Amino acid sequence: MKKGMTMTSNIRFRGLTTSVLALSALLAAQPAAADTIELNSFWAGSGTVTIDFTGINWHDGSTVPGLHETGGSGGFETYNLTTDPGKDNAFQSFCVDIFHSFSFITSSVDVLKPADVALAGSSATVPTVISSSAAADLGRLYTNHHASIDSTSSSGANEAAFQLAVWEIVNERSGAYSLAGGDFKATGTGSSIASTWLSELSTTSASSYSANIWTVQSMVSGKGYAQDVVVFTQVPEPETYAMMMAGLGLLGFVLRRRNRNPV
Repeated sequence: MKKGMTMTSNIRFRGLTTSVLALSALLAAQPAAADTIELNSFWAGSGTVTIDFTGINWHDGSTVPGLHETGGSGGFETYNLTTDPGKDNAFQSFCVDIFHSFSFITSSVDVLKPADVALAGSSATVPTVISSSAAADLGRLYTNHHASIDSTSSSGANEAAFQLAVWEIVNERSGAYSLAGGDFKATGTGSSIASTWLSELSTTSASSYSANIWTVQSMVSGKGYAQDVVVFTQVPEPETYAMMMAGLGLLGFVLRRRNRNPV
């Protein structure tokens, strides 16, 4: 009889352990130390914009006296060739690197880090100067407007607007967000939409997403230099953490009971 009870207890223990470990793995899962990321094309529509920047290069901390560029603006059709070599699962990313130019298709070895602790540059030794508040604003921007850019049929105006807003958040250090003044300025497709979206960030709001940056470590192939790009991850609901903590607490109880009643 005692053996039967012990076996039942062990079965329950194994089942609980598996469930809790699976949940823990899901919440703590991190990508490989370095993955090969391909920027294949624009995700959907795109626009043409002109940008001007004078300020601190978040990429390496250097001072930029005056950058003036005209080019395409929009989300990128992106693939992780390490986890998806067959390119079956595209995802959208947005450029956070206005300091390097490139042409599609390009691939690089990248490391994924939270936006406010990402390491940039091929040596991965220079801490980013993207502030915690800017990283939070990126998440809030996506929370508010991802429905406007998630589809592969999203308009060029919306795609360009989101890209401009990302660049403004990442690069602006002089004060309030504005495409018309400050460190980063921009005109062109979607600029009025971007200005509206940026103005919303002056009001505190919750974020359902966190911003993470694929930072380039070395080039693999392509023209120019691959871009550091931002992607967004949904923040787990508080109930998920509560379930995990409850599961861990129950596991601890089972372990203590098991230790008190050795076979």
